[in-house]
Amino acid sequence: MKIITDGNFKHKISEFYIQTFSLLFFPDDNIFSKNNAGDNYIKIFINQEKKDEDIIDISVDICYNKKNISQSEKIINGSKDFIIYIGKLFYKTAGEITGIYPPWGIHTGIRPVKTAGDILEKNNFNEIKTHEILCDDYLMNKNKAALAIETYKNGKNAVECVGARIARPQTNANLMIYTDDQWSPLQTNDFSLYISIPFCPTRCRYCSFVSFSTPRLLKLIPEYIKKLINEIELVSKITRDMRLKTVYIGGGTPTTLDCESLENILNAVKNNFNFSNLLEYTVECGRADTITEDKLELLKSFGVDRISVNPQTLNDDILNKIGRRHTIEDFFRAFESARKVGIKNINTDCITGLPDETESSMINTLETLAGLKPENITIHSLCLKKSSELKNEKVYISNTPDLNNVLEKNYDILKSAGYKPYYMYRQKYAVGNLENTGFCLDNCECLYNIYMMDEIQTIFGVGAGAMTKLVKDGRIERIANYKYPYEYIEHDFQINRDNNKEKLKMLED
Repeated sequence: MKIITDGNFKHKISEFYIQTFSLLFFPDDNIFSKNNAGDNYIKIFINQEKKDEDIIDISVDICYNKKNISQSEKIINGSKDFIIYIGKLFYKTAGEITGIYPPWGIHTGIRPVKTAGDILEKNNFNEIKTHEILCDDYLMNKNKAALAIETYKNGKNAVECVGARIARPQTNANLMIYTDDQWSPLQTNDFSLYISIPFCPTRCRYCSFVSFSTPRLLKLIPEYIKKLINEIELVSKITRDMRLKTVYIGGGTPTTLDCESLENILNAVKNNFNFSNLLEYTVECGRADTITEDKLELLKSFGVDRISVNPQTLNDDILNKIGRRHTIEDFFRAFESARKVGIKNINTDCITGLPDETESSMINTLETLAGLKPENITIHSLCLKKSSELKNEKVYISNTPDLNNVLEKNYDILKSAGYKPYYMYRQKYAVGNLENTGFCLDNCECLYNIYMMDEIQTIFGVGAGAMTKLVKDGRIERIANYKYPYEYIEHDFQINRDNNKEKLKMLED
């Protein structure tokens, strides 16, 4: 697919945006080059008229599989962002050729909630006006626009009203019971800690995360934990004048580790950080086949108050097909064990669009999960990337149920059961160009998820594949750790590099 840009305003065109957007419509022709020898092309023209500098001509011409359609428009210079006009023309032209009209319109980013929030705030929190802009300018489906606005409001309310939460119970010397007047709103010296455990008992066939499951790679665990603890100690020194608000231990599957290994990590966190301002402590247990009552008791003893127990689907045949080495009964057992131990906040994940799963099966999973009343339920849309075993280059698959319709039905089920959406993100190659949305019962939001997705708090990431995100006064700097455990073990910490030390200085200003 050739991408051709022309006109005296062509510098206003983001080719990356066009390439990203093109994958939704033309996934089988995703090699972009000006010298592409094929007949398919996308030509975008944006030009300022010499006789009237207030008028801008924009046109989109697409040729795909010998079908050619073009559309054009004259706009007033400065009336709106050029990308909105280009995106709308592209959407209409590509839609006419393919019959595909993505439900999120021309929005290609992973954070539609952040976009909705920005528009809402600029319009004095006028929801009707914001909904109109999302539908008219961004061409979002009405339900998607409403979901983005609702999710933003719920997430914002959770952050602003965090002081109303029940004080954390005292479980060790570092955890304190304190009253509402000791809580304070989000501050610039607040931070969260993410700890990466990139190991799993087996690899799910849809997985594209950095996770290691073979016996040879699992042998890296002891050495990995030693290095991880060293980085935890280093980050504790960097953040000594900051307030730790949430801890999230994710993966992979952290409970792949045995109790001794888990305890070593939990002790490192406990001994190096002040928990007096801690609001939330999450461990992503995930796979039911890794969860034991001993591990749950251990987590509880260290103040962990939120975990994930993720079935993905309550269909044993599908579980087997996607490489999950556990059954529905294993999930129920793990969930009940977590309740028995006294974990107060449990998340359960499910995936919409797994291979060969029917609409009735997906809806049954949601109805059953809602009946268990976990505090959080997260609905993911299947996303198959190049590094996953299940390959799929197409966002729209003809032999699947209407997944957007399934999602809408599942959202209705959750809302009827008392759940509300509070965070959301989207992924490239998600089936149906759909979203991942976290729902919760009242006052049970995962604050870490909001802080991370809305980019409103500094998050220090330790471990292989982890990302540190420094946030201050609207500025964001990122520090990426080595991706693979063996790289992470062999090299010095990325946070020690000179250019990254410079980034850290922004927190001192």
